[in-house]
Amino acid sequence: MRNLSVLLEYDGTRFFGWQHQPSKRTVQGELQNAFRQITGEAIKLIGAGRTDQGVHALGQVANFHTETQIPLFSLRKGANALVGDDLRVKDIAVVPDDFNSRYWAKSKIYHYHLALEPSPFKLRYSWYLKQTPDVATMQKSIPLLVGKRDFKNFSVHNGSDNTVCSVQEISVTHEYTEILVKIEGDRFLRKMVRGIVGFMVDLGRRRFALGDVPAFFEERTGEINFAPPQGLFLSEVKY
Repeated sequence: MRNLSVLLEYDGTRFFGWQHQPSKRTVQGELQNAFRQITGEAIKLIGAGRTDQGVHALGQVANFHTETQIPLFSLRKGANALVGDDLRVKDIAVVPDDFNSRYWAKSKIYHYHLALEPSPFKLRYSWYLKQTPDVATMQKSIPLLVGKRDFKNFSVHNGSDNTVCSVQEISVTHEYTEILVKIEGDRFLRKMVRGIVGFMVDLGRRRFALGDVPAFFEERTGEINFAPPQGLFLSEVKY
């Protein structure tokens, strides 16, 4: 029995998210089917993060246990031949038996792309903003958003969820016709990155003031706008 770690990248546009769903095309479902065809085994793929519908990945990590002794190169080549061209296995490696791509992760890094002009080459992978937000205000909000906090008001969750997360770093850079937001944290709730980005954009648009930020960690003082999925990339998982 081997435990194999898989490094992936995918365009999330035509996927219904990561998690397997009957009758719907998902990243987990497509990969499990590919490895099942190659190995003849029922494969259970564990992902480091459950990306939502429309969200992309440059460095998603997953793992699965298998009895097969097929060479890693052949597994990778076979999987890439069986999945769509919007999904690619970049690498496969043997890892310790108890390695779990989700629970061993120390942090995840997400990138969110904001486009300031409606380029046809960017709209599939960015949130186009018709009005440029004040980037300086977005940057000033960073110290108010990082740290170990309760992010329930920046996410979608059920009442039993543990909503305390540690956001270790946020950066906002503005270059030409694009704003890039990078967020690193130990864990993320559903739509949490999109909630943080949408909130920062609203701060830059003066919908909220910097003085309003602390209240959002205490109680819901207004409905936030979630950034759309197409601008979000899971960039890296750190172990």
